[in-house]
Amino acid sequence: MRKLLCFLAMFLGAFVVKAQDVAVTATAPSVVEVGEAFRLVYSVNAKASSISGVKLDGFSIMGPSTSFSSSSSWVNGKHTSNVDYSYTYIVSADKEGTFTMPVATVTVDGKQYNSNQISVQVVAASAQSNSGNQQGVTNGAAAQQRATAGQSAAITNESLFTVVEVSKNSLYMGESLLATIKLYVSPQVDLSNLDNVTFPKMEGFLVEEIDPNQNITLTRTNYNGKVYNMAVIRKMLLFPQHTGELVIDPFEIGCIIRERIAGTGDSFFDDFFGNYHERRVMRKSAPVKINVKELPVAGRPAGFSGVVGNITASATLSADSIAANEALTYKITVSGSGNLKLMSAPTLKLPHDFEVYEPKTTRNIAATATGNRGTVTFEYVIIPRYAGEYQIPALKIPYFNSANNRYTTIDIKPFNVKVLKGNTTTTQSTGDVIQSFKKEEVRRVGEDIRYIKSGDLHLRKTGSYYFASIAYLLSLIIPAILFIVGAIIYRRRIAAAADIVRVKNRRANKMAKGRMKLAAKAMNQGAAEQFYQETLNALWGYVSYKLNIDPAELTRDNVSELLTKHQVNEQMINRFIEVLDRCEYARYAPGSNPANAMSEIYNQAISVITDLDKVIR
Repeated sequence: MRKLLCFLAMFLGAFVVKAQDVAVTATAPSVVEVGEAFRLVYSVNAKASSISGVKLDGFSIMGPSTSFSSSSSWVNGKHTSNVDYSYTYIVSADKEGTFTMPVATVTVDGKQYNSNQISVQVVAASAQSNSGNQQGVTNGAAAQQRATAGQSAAITNESLFTVVEVSKNSLYMGESLLATIKLYVSPQVDLSNLDNVTFPKMEGFLVEEIDPNQNITLTRTNYNGKVYNMAVIRKMLLFPQHTGELVIDPFEIGCIIRERIAGTGDSFFDDFFGNYHERRVMRKSAPVKINVKELPVAGRPAGFSGVVGNITASATLSADSIAANEALTYKITVSGSGNLKLMSAPTLKLPHDFEVYEPKTTRNIAATATGNRGTVTFEYVIIPRYAGEYQIPALKIPYFNSANNRYTTIDIKPFNVKVLKGNTTTTQSTGDVIQSFKKEEVRRVGEDIRYIKSGDLHLRKTGSYYFASIAYLLSLIIPAILFIVGAIIYRRRIAAAADIVRVKNRRANKMAKGRMKLAAKAMNQGAAEQFYQETLNALWGYVSYKLNIDPAELTRDNVSELLTKHQVNEQMINRFIEVLDRCEYARYAPGSNPANAMSEIYNQAISVITDLDKVIR
């Protein structure tokens, strides 16, 4: 009896719709060819008594045909059921263009509901479609037509190809670009599977994948005025590591094509029982060139840390009134898109009587099709030590705006803080209470008091004259000698500067030292991203200057050959390559102890640059 009741409940549930909003949804292919029949479907989640308004000018339309489906489920003792009524029209377009499908009106329980509005793009028919639509075949050729009807069209570079599409071909250092690997398949080609996928080498780029676990599906699209089934193989966010011309190598993929082998006889059943076989067709994309430009020097604001993107920033203070020796929280929030992983904590210029601790940095950044997006938060703990009225000064956050290719500075407003008297610091001395002085008071007193000069005053007798004295003669001769010596040194420097190779060779060590100083500063601040970037710049820049080679021409493959030509031994070359690899790996995959890792890599970089400088002259 219990089973019978459950069965009846499920049976009736398929026809009883839970009270819900009635929705009418229109669906159709986004792209079709002229003369191609396609389905225009209107789905209703309730039983409709009528449908109207489906009229199309310039289209052939048949229908509708009606279908019904239902589902029912029990979850935790709760019964839910859904129904779907579909009205399907067979439509074909007579001309090219973009057309809006009609809004259908359905009547449910005496009330009318309208569907959504969709558009369909109609493109010119392909040669295969035209030949397939021809009529009037003679009886003598009917058998031959049946024998070839199921065979696949010839596989050409136009019917099956792959491309690497990039969001931009020219960008500034610090920007990112989206690279999408796509496979385009003509509707006449029966794609069965994919194999032998060889992804391109991204020399000179750091790569972040977008949706790495997404399924590969074919979607109908328009490409250069033709209809294709398109599959997105992979999406990547690329960050160039140096300026110059970078190349994305070709992408290669094996496509398994399913082809039908029709019967050789004239039997009618050959059209239905033909055999199929599969063959592999290899496709390879063209290389893509990317031009990476150095950020402009003109207009670069002071304090620029290398952030490129489109960001906003704001600051908050936990309280505007607080007792002395209690803590305040000053929070800076930076949000937007760009290389936010390189964003370092701004330096606060606080009053002398304020004590500030190292900020807590929180990064919530995700790789998207438009670049790295998210927020970076810096929280400072500030403790005022003495009572009074103070101001946390305004703050400037400079960055390079990739939207208008200009440097932009975000101004953070100042905050006024009133510090009330807290616990007074006292010292017991002979029964009296002595209050300590504020730092600010001590500084001002130091400015007001002038000390009495003592010691040798270098007094001069009256009646002596400077003219015609030894000091006077020396003041005439020494400048002339210095001028001659300066002119000689200046001419030598001009001659030396004309030798570009020699100048770059000299500057290599100086440049590397400067970059490593910045790396050391970033290491001390705990800014891992900036540390590894500066270390990489120091290594690549040193080799570029020392060997007089454009940075764009340097890769891991040819750097070994170039260093070998300058009599650098293999062990030292391997050390140089190892430091490069560790920097690039650690930048996006930090270990459990980043401070020790940065210190170790810093020492290795200093050591290998020093050893190379002893060998390369």
